[in-house]
Amino acid sequence: MKKVVLKTYAKVLTAFFTLLGTITGCDYFEPRCEYGTPSADFVFKGKVVDKSSQKPITDIRIIHKTGYAPANDTVKTNANGEFELKFNDFPGGDHWIYAEDLDGTENGGLYGSDSLTVNSSQMKRIKKGDGSWYQGAFEKTDANFSLQKSDKKE
Repeated sequence: MKKVVLKTYAKVLTAFFTLLGTITGCDYFEPRCEYGTPSADFVFKGKVVDKSSQKPITDIRIIHKTGYAPANDTVKTNANGEFELKFNDFPGGDHWIYAEDLDGTENGGLYGSDSLTVNSSQMKRIKKGDGSWYQGAFEKTDANFSLQKSDKKE
């Protein structure tokens, strides 16, 4: 009789610890994806003007630079000096946006460069995420630059 009780007790303990290990080890109550990368869409809109005359500057290169990607996102300003830069990146960090003269003196002068650092928390959320890795879309509509003409010759 004693052997039967010990065997039953051992089976109950084995079942209990198996169930406990399965529930806690497999995220039974809160399932999570094992693989993935958090991401969000970002949109920067702005205008580039001459610092002294406040006139729009065309063909200025707007670059989103990252420290980890081999390629950077780039657009150029239109005839009104306006740009819209869209990219997908990690949420929550800083974004470095640079403005550089692309064509030299063809746009009315040789302009110096300028930069802007924006944290994701300073941007307006325009689209909610999916509750998983995708965090949604964020927008900054006042990413403006005032560039000064440079004294350098081309």
